[in-house]
Amino acid sequence: MLRVDLEIAKPGMPLALSVYHPAQPGHILLRPHYALTENDVKLLRELRIHTIWVIYPQFKFLERYVDEKAQMAQQSALSQLGEMVEELQKESTAKLPYQLYCKSVGELIDSLASNPKAAIFMGDLSQGGDELMRHSSTVMYISVLMGLKLAGFLIKQRKRVDPARAKEVTDLGVGSMVHDIGVTQLPEQVREKYQTIGDDSDPQWREHPSLGYRMVHGKIDPSAAIVVLQHHQRIDGSGYAGADWPVLRDQRIHVFARITGLADEFDRLRHPPHGDTRPTAWALRELLSQPHGQRFESELIKALFLVVPPFPPGSVVQLSDGRWAVVIDHVTYDPCRPVVQTIPGLPGTFSDDKAHRMPELNLSDYDRNLHITRHEGSDVGDMLFDAPPLLANARSAMANI
Repeated sequence: MLRVDLEIAKPGMPLALSVYHPAQPGHILLRPHYALTENDVKLLRELRIHTIWVIYPQFKFLERYVDEKAQMAQQSALSQLGEMVEELQKESTAKLPYQLYCKSVGELIDSLASNPKAAIFMGDLSQGGDELMRHSSTVMYISVLMGLKLAGFLIKQRKRVDPARAKEVTDLGVGSMVHDIGVTQLPEQVREKYQTIGDDSDPQWREHPSLGYRMVHGKIDPSAAIVVLQHHQRIDGSGYAGADWPVLRDQRIHVFARITGLADEFDRLRHPPHGDTRPTAWALRELLSQPHGQRFESELIKALFLVVPPFPPGSVVQLSDGRWAVVIDHVTYDPCRPVVQTIPGLPGTFSDDKAHRMPELNLSDYDRNLHITRHEGSDVGDMLFDAPPLLANARSAMANI
């Protein structure tokens, strides 16, 4: 299976994963094994769905990185988020089915725990549709992935909680799912201003964590609600939560809020409110630079790099020598230099015959002159970065991916 950009999708390609309607979470547009038609490709482009997973027998082994149960659980959480927003906007005293949210997030966690190879971020499963829903779904998914990697760190950070309870990440998932719910309470002109210029220094915009906290306080677990209030607080004291709340730093910020804050920052870098989507490699490189690098603990940044590869398995890339290749594994200790398998051409033009399997290259073993230059329609050659020191011992972590 391959993750194919819609711009190069061809009629006849059989789907490997379901395609969900961007405006109707949980509603399946196209199911696995369905062969695309020309009209399907046109419709998906109109719906602003950018990528799909298609079947290629030559790369069947990549199925280990994709879990359809996790996809379904994420869609379920996305659907519940939409229902929650509607209920809270209709009635501030609305009683929320908190246990239902926990069950949905729990199913996602169970699916990831049972298939560790699939516990990495493969790109937005929610595409097109409402931006708040897409962003919330992505932040929730990445936060849970990070939380699962940080079990020992969570136990140390939550010393007053029983260790077995301290490392549970269900409430992290619920809190990160609704972290931006306060945005729905902002005046339209405030939201439009942010979407236009992407400047979060506006005092009115900075009220959304406080507004969201008031919406969910007493209706979800306190460790989930605090994520909503503190997800823009930073360990260097540069964050905010609203005019009525003090600026916090370091360990005074709840660990769930710090995890969600990093996932939120990463996704905002990839999807800036005032521009086109940027490559994952660019967003990760930015997080290593200042001022981003001083706002988050190195333990959290390392966890993000372990679960968010710049070039996920299944991605089609072009190499600096002109060859096309498919990423078949990621190298955690050298993220921008994954293991690839070369192919004769773009998807839809090369043979699926297993007898014509092309060479595999672990780019981390090659001279730096051989590198990835293009990914998902973007030139990325100047966005690559060397592995940061914090990933120097990540070879041992590979067994847990």
